[in-house]
Amino acid sequence: MKNALQLIFIVIGLTSCKAQDINGIWMSYNNYVIDKESMTTSGNEGFIIDFDNKTFSAIFIDSIIPTKIDFKNSKLSFNDDSLSIDFHVFGKDSIEIDFEQNMMHVFRPLKLNHKLSVNKSQISKFLTKNNFDKTNDGIDFIFSDKVFFRDELFEKPKKRNTIINKTWNDEGYWYIKEIQQNFFLIFTIDQISNQNIYQIISMDNCKMQLQLLQEDEFRNSKLTELKICL
Repeated sequence: MKNALQLIFIVIGLTSCKAQDINGIWMSYNNYVIDKESMTTSGNEGFIIDFDNKTFSAIFIDSIIPTKIDFKNSKLSFNDDSLSIDFHVFGKDSIEIDFEQNMMHVFRPLKLNHKLSVNKSQISKFLTKNNFDKTNDGIDFIFSDKVFFRDELFEKPKKRNTIINKTWNDEGYWYIKEIQQNFFLIFTIDQISNQNIYQIISMDNCKMQLQLLQEDEFRNSKLTELKICL
């Protein structure tokens, strides 16, 4: 009897999740591997669903895809319904989508209440014109305005800038994403790690305050700010 009641509550919960109208802009980060014994690739974070405007995009490109959202059947449809993907809603906190890349993409609502009075150019200038202290895990890197060599090599239309990792003698990339006057700093400290994703909470001439969304799983820097003065 107890198990039957539990099952009823689960079904009711799932039904109400499907029926509810989800709104706002959601981004995928802190995804997880489906089959740990199979191959995975990094850099798949940062897909974006805008439930208000019914669009699908990605943090690393500017293109926007019109999307049909069927809450009743939990499906996203693209390209005149020729491509349809299931999604699974878990309360108001997360949505999971399997894009068949051996990675479950976990979408979470963005809090877009940190609008800044600066633009991308000003943020980029702050990053490239200043030297910052090492992170808590001892990594020393520099934001360069040089184009990331892989983007140059493969002639990608949207080119990222280079991070020079002095600690590991390696290079990664960085870029800025703007969503409704909210800005996100995304970077890697080498060529193969997952992306570090931060929302820029505030910025002045002295420091940039950051809110961590995702950090490379092999690091533990808990980076909260980039500053050049006390």
